[in-house]
Amino acid sequence: MSAAGRASRRGMAPSRGARRGLTWAGLALLLLVNCIPPLLVVRQAFAPLGEPPGMPLRLLPGRLSLGHLAQLLETQNLLGRIGLSLWVAVATTALALALGFPAGWGAVHLRRLGDVMTRLSLASRILPPIAVAIPLTALLIPVGLYDHPFGLGLVVAHLTLGLPFAILLAYAAFREVPGELEESARVDGCTPLEAFWRIALPSVRGSLAGAMILVFLLSWDEFAYALLIQLTNRTLPPLIYYFTSYGDMGSASTLAVVMLVPAAGVIFVLQGLLTRGALTGGVKE
Repeated sequence: MSAAGRASRRGMAPSRGARRGLTWAGLALLLLVNCIPPLLVVRQAFAPLGEPPGMPLRLLPGRLSLGHLAQLLETQNLLGRIGLSLWVAVATTALALALGFPAGWGAVHLRRLGDVMTRLSLASRILPPIAVAIPLTALLIPVGLYDHPFGLGLVVAHLTLGLPFAILLAYAAFREVPGELEESARVDGCTPLEAFWRIALPSVRGSLAGAMILVFLLSWDEFAYALLIQLTNRTLPPLIYYFTSYGDMGSASTLAVVMLVPAAGVIFVLQGLLTRGALTGGVKE
């Protein structure tokens, strides 16, 4: 490139001050979008009973109160609903990973079957959940899983959401594992199953942790299936909808904060596993 061209290119590039200004503007926008709404929810959750959520908006209530939480504990079997939501999310995550990662590993080794499996996994996410919820409910009623006290029907429904993502993540992760690792293990006497368990799976621990976070949050926050399939044995998201529809923003906000705690805990714990997996997985030089 000529000297004139380089000078012209330098003139078109933003200055260091402009780049810093754009960075701070982007950071401020990110904080505004991601932090202000949760702060308003937390503020309303700890506001006194009867305090309106209207204008002017304040990030802190006039005084802190646990009145909404006490009211929910007294009237809504809150601990039971938390336990059911946790059970459904954990069971869905465990099943999705137990089925999805072996399926993704097999798809890598059986190329033609793998292409079909990944396409079907993508196709299963084309329809919105609410469109699938009603026919799925009709299938669950005859087998006794509709409105099950342990949410077994909801686990099945959430598995239709989480399993495709687990398969796709596993397929993408196992494709990056060098085939020589498993071949060496088989030469040393490992069966294919042992090679998967001892070599392939530890090599993708970062993707495994990422899939655990994704599937858990999908199940934990899911609303459409939970609303239609669990008619009386409700999980937390439909209960938030119930209070919101009746204008009880304090109770709805309190439930949202309650849901935030396990979700944040799962992300905090598994993010460390994800980072360590990304650093230690794969081939060692």
